[in-house]
Amino acid sequence: MSILKRDQGGVPRADPLGDAAGTTALVLALNKPVYPVYVWFLAESAFQLSLLTALSMPLYLVVWYVSRIGNSRAARLGLVIVGVLDTLAIALIFGRESETLAFLFACLVLSGFAFYRCEVWLSRGLVAAIFFLFVLAESLIGGPLTPITAGDMQNLAYLNITGAAALVAFIALRFPRQERMG
Repeated sequence: MSILKRDQGGVPRADPLGDAAGTTALVLALNKPVYPVYVWFLAESAFQLSLLTALSMPLYLVVWYVSRIGNSRAARLGLVIVGVLDTLAIALIFGRESETLAFLFACLVLSGFAFYRCEVWLSRGLVAAIFFLFVLAESLIGGPLTPITAGDMQNLAYLNITGAAALVAFIALRFPRQERMG
C-alpha cells in the first residue's frame, strides 16, 4: 500500500516519476553542448555535423520545465517523444553506421519505466511504436550528411553505443522501482 495520495487517475500527487523524467531531461540538455567536444576529440571529421545535435537542447529544457511546474504526465510523455525525435534526427545527420539509433533503446526503457500501472497501455503503445521506428530506421537511414572518415565513424559508433548504454544505466538507477509498472 502506497503512502502517496493519488489523483482520480491513480497517479501520485507527489510524483517521483515526473521528477525522474525532469532530472533525466535536464541531464540530457546539459550534455548537448558537451557531445560535440567528445566528437571533436574522437571523430574530428564529424565535428561540424555534431554541432547540429545541440539544436534539441531547448526541447529537453522544456520537458524539464514542464516537470517542474507539476505536469508529470506531459513531462514523462514529452521526454520519450523528444528522445525519439532527437535520436532519429541525429541518426539522419550521422548515418546508420554511427550507431546513433542505439539511443532508441534508452527511449524503450523510458517507455517502460516512466509510466504508472494505470498507464500501461500508453507505455505498451510507446514501446511498440519505438520498436517499429527502430526497425524502420535501420532499414531506411543511409550515410551521413557529409563524409566522415572510416576511423572517425568507428570512434563515433563507439561513443554513441557507450553513451546509449550510460543513459540506460542512468535511467535504470534514477527511476524509482516501486512506482513503475510491475
